[in-house]
Amino acid sequence: MRAKSKQKILKTVDKLVEYNKTLEKYRGSSKYFFDKILRECNKLVDEIDISDCSFEEHEAFGEYKKLINSPEYDADLVKKALDVFFQQIQEENETYRVLFLPYKYSMWDSFASIFEAAKEDENCEAYVMPIPYYDRDQEGNLTEMHDESESYPDDVGIISWQDNQVDEIDPDVIFIHNPYDGNNRVTSIHPKYYTNKLVCKDRVVIYVPYYVSYTEDKEVIVTMGGAEFYADYVIMQSEWYKEKFEQILSDYKKSDDDFSDLIDFYDNGNKFVVLGNPKYDKIRSLEKSEYPLRDDWKEKLLDASGNKKFTVLLDTTFEVLTKGRGKTLKKVDEVIGFFEKQKDFSLIWRPHPLIRPTLRNMCPELIPTYVKLVDRCKKLNNCIFDDTNDMHTAIAWSDAFMGKYGSMIELYRVTKKPTIMLEIGEKTNFESDGTYDEEGLKTKVSKCQVIREKDCGLGNLIYFSMKYQRDEVEYDINQTDGKKIYDFAIESVRLKME
Repeated sequence: MRAKSKQKILKTVDKLVEYNKTLEKYRGSSKYFFDKILRECNKLVDEIDISDCSFEEHEAFGEYKKLINSPEYDADLVKKALDVFFQQIQEENETYRVLFLPYKYSMWDSFASIFEAAKEDENCEAYVMPIPYYDRDQEGNLTEMHDESESYPDDVGIISWQDNQVDEIDPDVIFIHNPYDGNNRVTSIHPKYYTNKLVCKDRVVIYVPYYVSYTEDKEVIVTMGGAEFYADYVIMQSEWYKEKFEQILSDYKKSDDDFSDLIDFYDNGNKFVVLGNPKYDKIRSLEKSEYPLRDDWKEKLLDASGNKKFTVLLDTTFEVLTKGRGKTLKKVDEVIGFFEKQKDFSLIWRPHPLIRPTLRNMCPELIPTYVKLVDRCKKLNNCIFDDTNDMHTAIAWSDAFMGKYGSMIELYRVTKKPTIMLEIGEKTNFESDGTYDEEGLKTKVSKCQVIREKDCGLGNLIYFSMKYQRDEVEYDINQTDGKKIYDFAIESVRLKME
């Protein structure tokens, strides 16, 4: 039986118990009050939805209805009948309905291990309903619609947003991973899925960020998109992030009285919860065998003998691009130029999926240079331009990483492979003079720490990464961040129903 139905029935039965005591009090002494209370009893009885009840529960409830309306009202029999029905409902297993609303398939990994935990719970109905999103033009108007429903594998078992409505599904928990609602200048999910339209008194809406961030630099900027104000809970990757979000919320409350009222209305006092992120689970369990290479990738990553070349993954975030602009593209150009000369090495360049629309709306003057770089990368025999929906192939098959901030650098360091923080705007030294602390770098990498171009020079770090051998890594797959988040969600629903 659905937990929601069970709790409603039990609360109604509690009221009926009190009414029955009042009926006993007025039986024989005041027909007026007895009849009045009996009418209220029958109203409550009619409110009870027993469609999910078993045959035995139907029988017990029917017996109670018959007894309270019997001309020969017997309080003891009425009490016993209601006790039987109450006990039967009390012993019912509670089931929960959980709805996931992803929008871009490339971000599904922020839900995947939560979904796995939900599927493994026999008392959970889990549904995945990918929702559409739109591009925006420079005036902010919604333009082309995108629906990535067909990208999901069969084992996810999606349902169609066109054939199903959220309120018809009636979920107890909704997981979202888009924070912006209508506040993003580049894209927008369909407006009917904005967070303020999903929240409801008898459900829990949980925002799980589709990103994680490297937070050990002062330059990291933390912002809210808008969904955080309305969601019941926001899952945080770390205590550092929680403190930042709480401070932002406090600052908003001080800046605007109306905003303060809105925040207070949706604040349960424990909105930000540190439970990690499913994206880490995916990285921890990553295996090359799960991501076989396409033929065109084999041609660029394998040598003539079929052995894999030393491969570096280059990430370009839209934050770094919009900040560094031409300097960022110059860095990409230099890196591609270096690998063009190193036939025994390979490069995978994977820009953020929203780079193109971001450039179009915010830095249109950079588009010609960016397009030339993309074309150049694609034409090289040892370089791959990765614009696929899934970043995990690139992570699994690369030996080292180069990037600046963003989700990728934070995730890649968890692999315990060399993760290089680039310097944008500084002259790049690709020479390796061997003047670096090899043991110190090994220790950093083994502890999931980034290594920095500014400390050693990029040439030295590339040479170190080529020699580095990762130790085998074992993780506790039974206690994933996704399982912790799922358990928290179910407990939150239980508390909200009380």
